[in-house]
Amino acid sequence: MSQSLLLDLVNSRLVYPDRVHDELGDDAEAADWLRAHGLEGSPDEVRDARAARAALVEFLRGRADAAALAPWAGAMRKRAALRADGLDWIDEIDPARAVGARAVAEWAALQGEQGSRIRACAAADCQHFLIDESRANARKWHSMETCGNREKARRHYAKARTAAGPERSGVAPPR
Repeated sequence: MSQSLLLDLVNSRLVYPDRVHDELGDDAEAADWLRAHGLEGSPDEVRDARAARAALVEFLRGRADAAALAPWAGAMRKRAALRADGLDWIDEIDPARAVGARAVAEWAALQGEQGSRIRACAAADCQHFLIDESRANARKWHSMETCGNREKARRHYAKARTAAGPERSGVAPPR
């Protein structure tokens, strides 16, 4: 588990050819997942987590615009509380939208001059998202050990096949 509610949320459902791994699929497991992320795990939070995840995944993959996040952005307010020596700003979040609001706030904090620091893994066959903490904001894969190595191996194999030519690669030349 990472330190990011946003990252964990958008990576909590992965679809494989033979199964779906959904950490929020079962109500009891979803409640435990939310408690592990510092929330109460209430039925409202479970519903909100599922809805926010769906909207965030579509948005981060470029299949929805920022309006998809509006229900959670609209659930956040700041209120000033007067002190003898100044003001305190208090965050007020609609409890029914607390999970999504926290995730959207994390997303907003990850936007910068070099672009977004959260993105989908560049591997075509991967569903994970990553938060790029590199200085250049150029990280491509959620995991170098899996996606990065597979992609490098694919490129090496393709380059080796091209260099060998069709007669040496075991592939018959086209007719």
